[in-house]
Amino acid sequence: MADDLRDITFEGVFSVGPEGFCCAVLRDPETNRIMPVWISTVAAAALEARAAGYSPRRPGTHELLADALAEPGPGVTDIVVNAASEGVFMATIVLNGGERLDARVSDALVLSLLVDARLTAEAEVLDQYAFFLPPEQAREYFHADFGPEAAGDDEVSPDSASGDAQADADFAEMMRELGVDESEFGAAGPDTGAGPDSADDCDSDD
Repeated sequence: MADDLRDITFEGVFSVGPEGFCCAVLRDPETNRIMPVWISTVAAAALEARAAGYSPRRPGTHELLADALAEPGPGVTDIVVNAASEGVFMATIVLNGGERLDARVSDALVLSLLVDARLTAEAEVLDQYAFFLPPEQAREYFHADFGPEAAGDDEVSPDSASGDAQADADFAEMMRELGVDESEFGAAGPDTGAGPDSADDCDSDD
């Protein structure tokens, strides 16, 4: 049975909460729902540098992998975020011949930038972990806007920022776990179920 995949976009690296936990934000353009993937400080720095166009003087691990997979080698067709377990996301690098390589999401995202590979996610993972974040919350916590508002999200319940009261409560719980006081935020979207890989501060903020 073929994978049920959806195209997603990488929106950047951000820090969230008073501890500055790092996350890479992925977005489903079809629904405009986002999926934060918590990553370590080191992974965040590497990913943000590549996203900004930084190129090291000598090839690093990611560059070596990209070169090894480039033509006339097997070549990369897709980067797939295909699973999550206890808040840890997993990715697969799909090669032209159908071969699949297991990878950390942060490494897979860097590779997708280097080789311009299609970035996708399993529909089941998006359905479980992605959520709609109203523009005001996106600007407040990520200092960013994540694409146009999704169709169908315009009709919002007066008691709910996202139109889903349970999603609001879950997002509020996620922010509390990150040390943001309830008085500092309005409820927005559901908990990603993910926790940071590292408690170190994330120096990179979009």
